[in-house]
Formats: sequence, structure tokens, C-alpha cells
Amino acid sequence: MKLAINLAAIFAAATLAVSVSAALAGVVVEEQEVVNRGGQPVSRSRTIMIEGNKQKIVSDRDIMVTDLDRGVMLLISPTGKTYSEMPFPPKGMSAPVAAMANVKFTKSGTHQTIDHYKCDNYAGVSHMMGTQSNITECFSKSAPGAAEFAAFQKQMVRKLQGTGAAAMVNNVPTGVPLASESTTSMKGLTIPGMPPDQAQKLSQMMASRPPITSKTTVTKISTRSIPDSEFAAPAGYTKQTPQTAPPAVSSSGRSGNPSAHSLPE
Repeated sequence: MKLAINLAAIFAAATLAVSVSAALAGVVVEEQEVVNRGGQPVSRSRTIMIEGNKQKIVSDRDIMVTDLDRGVMLLISPTGKTYSEMPFPPKGMSAPVAAMANVKFTKSGTHQTIDHYKCDNYAGVSHMMGTQSNITECFSKSAPGAAEFAAFQKQMVRKLQGTGAAAMVNNVPTGVPLASESTTSMKGLTIPGMPPDQAQKLSQMMASRPPITSKTTVTKISTRSIPDSEFAAPAGYTKQTPQTAPPAVSSSGRSGNPSAHSLPE
């Protein structure tokens, strides 16, 4: 299911995309996510680093770097000590594919306080590859790094102008996402290009599958200068050619959102 995994990865990068002007410091966001796919809940950590027009997302399994100035994205595997590089925006991105995970957030009027910072709740619904995700996000304009997130969002929109993904990235509310909850129904999941017999088996398997829930909360957020070396492939890692065609960019709220964590692995 590499297509699904890649779509999720790019979704994470596009929706978490944030950048700053040279006058602003870098920002480091540490968060904890709990995912329940119908069995034992799984907890995992993630760190997001942003400096200038560069972003780095470090998860328990892999690392993703987006460099808007160079127009490249790195997918790094610490386990295999390998990395692959692809252009950003990805070539061949189409509006229909990008629209699959497009989310229009609506301000709910309710609020939360996360790590001593107030945030505003937004709600939205995402449709991707036949799945549906109900999402609640809490964005803060006063937390450290809020200016960096907002600036990167604007830069990302400029970078994606003329592609099918520009509108969906532009739909993300302004501010730092401090909390996220999603419930995803896997009924109706479709994989483009899958043979009919396999598609039928997949449909039958997903019909009885319980919804996938995801809850992400920021545990620490700080600002500091981040060196360029953090956004490069580690020394000694082997460069590999991507195994699949460049995936499409899709978006909703950020890496903790449904498309990044709701697809079957």
C-alpha cells in the first residue's frame, strides 16, 4: 500500500507546512499522538522543527524534510540509513487527487487551554480515497511559533500556486495547532488502480472494520535558532530512488490529522 502511505506522508508535510521570514526564530513543537485502530491504542511522539522556509518532521519511524527554497522534499529512514529526494511541489499533481483530502474548517466558537496557551476549536470533514474523517483542531495565535506557522502557510500557498493543492493548504486556519482529534471511517476505502477482485476483497474487509480514532496534543513548544544541518540528509546515509511515482499533495490540518494516520499500513 505504498500509494496510501505516500499520500499520507505528503499530506502530513503539506498540512504541517510552516515557514518564517529571516527575522523570525525557529520553532520546535513536540507532540504526543494516540491512535486506536480497533485494538490496543498506540502512542507515539513527533517533533516538528521549522526554520526559515525549511520544515522537519521527526516521528518514531521516519523523518520528512521540506525545503521550500530548494523546492525539494526528503524522506529519511533512520532504520535503513537511507533517504530519497523528490521535487516539491510533486510533479504530476492534479486537482482531483489533491481535492480528496481537502478540508474546509469552520470555527466552532469553543476554546481550550493547552500547555498554558489558549486556542480556538475548528471542525471539519475530510474525504480521502473513499474514507471520511471528522476532525476537530485547536489553533492558537498566541503560542510561541504562531507567527512562524502563519508565515510558512503563506509561503506554502505561494509555492503551490497553479497546482491542485493550493486551495486546500490555504484553508488551514492561522496559528499553531495545539490539539487534534479525528474519527475516520474506513468503509468505502478505494485504492486507485487496484484490480476489481482485490478491490472487492478490500471493501469486504473494511466494511466490518471499526472507526480509527486519533488524538494529538502538543506537550512542549519553544523557539530557538535551528542550524541548516538539521534539514539535510545525515552523513553516511544512502540516497535511493523513490519506489513510486511522486505522490500528490493533499491537505487538511496538519500531520496529526486523519489522512496521515487513518490509512491502513
